[in-house]
Amino acid sequence: MNAQDAATKNYVDTHAVSKTGDTMTGTLDMNGCAITNLLNPSTAQGAATKSYVDKQDSAQIITLNSYVDTHAVSKSGDTMTGDLNMGGRMVKGLPVHYPPTTYLGSEASSWSQVTQLVNAEVQNAIKITKELITKELITNTHKKSYSGYVPILEENISRTGFVTTASAVTTASAATPGNFQAYGAFNSLNADGSNGSWATPAKKGWLQIKCPEAVTIWRVALKARAIDGKNITEWNFSGSNDGKTFEPLLTSTTKLFGSANAPLFFDISTTTAYLYYRLAIQASSGAGDLGVQVMQLYVLST
Repeated sequence: MNAQDAATKNYVDTHAVSKTGDTMTGTLDMNGCAITNLLNPSTAQGAATKSYVDKQDSAQIITLNSYVDTHAVSKSGDTMTGDLNMGGRMVKGLPVHYPPTTYLGSEASSWSQVTQLVNAEVQNAIKITKELITKELITNTHKKSYSGYVPILEENISRTGFVTTASAVTTASAATPGNFQAYGAFNSLNADGSNGSWATPAKKGWLQIKCPEAVTIWRVALKARAIDGKNITEWNFSGSNDGKTFEPLLTSTTKLFGSANAPLFFDISTTTAYLYYRLAIQASSGAGDLGVQVMQLYVLST
């Protein structure tokens, strides 16, 4: 058919789009022209105007914003409503506060913060422990007393609670006037021969003191009877709690000279408290009437 030929109704009906509505059987190429005055679509495949699409996009944006706001964690800070499983991943960039004045107890702490807090607690625990140990040691550790424990005794059975005994006692005679009782070794007020020393007629012997209560000693002071030539050359010192079985505390060959002006001090290594203390003379030099002018105990106290 030529362009200027007449067309039948049937031809037009089958080849042209009807104004009352129609169905395309091929693609409609608008060739850059617009389709205007469309209705809003009522079906899923209906054409939509720009205005309709814009409104839908805006509604979708609002809906998406609302969804994100209610389902996603906000960067500005938020509260979880369920557990967060990190799947083995790390949480980084946590703040460090020291001292931890801003922590309430439920906040996550950085490794640096935890390390500082733990170290601080450890150091505090060490400090407290040292203070407790020091206090315990000060409370329970024995202290060395540098004052003599035995007072000046007035009798062998003293009113102070001390009791002195000896293996033998030199008695008064024309050659040795006065007395030499055991308590004389603990009486610095009396002179030798007037119970200011203990003396025995033998070359050996022992001098013993019983304390009012068991005490631990750390030192003993000893001095021979103040007569030149009457020297104690070998001796031992021991302790007992029943007056029968004695434990050796010190054995010595240090000479105790009668000519000495002051006693010698000997340290005793023991942690046991004894009721009895005994000086046993094993060897001596000079004539008889060997003796002791000073025997003093120094105790450990708490």
